Amino acid sequence: MRRAPKQTRPAAGPRRPAPEPLPVNTATALGIGTALWFVAFCVLLVLRLARGADAEAAHSEWLWTTLAGWLMGLLGIYVAHLQRRARSR
Repeated sequence: MRRAPKQTRPAAGPRRPAPEPLPVNTATALGIGTALWFVAFCVLLVLRLARGADAEAAHSEWLWTTLAGWLMGLLGIYVAHLQRRARSR
């Protein structure tokens, strides 16, 4: 048996205005994330090469996931650059 959702009362007093958004350098944030994905890819690639063929099938999805994260980060940096250029026009 489903219960009806409880009615909530509005908060007492006036509502505070929303805070202003913080300025963020999107390219820097994307660059740091992309660099971390690349480092993870390199570490996993070195570990995979060092372990040989017996580790080739195991955990290969981690390697592909880090590669996809790195490539999507590069795409994100490019899109952020295009947006910044369009905004400055």
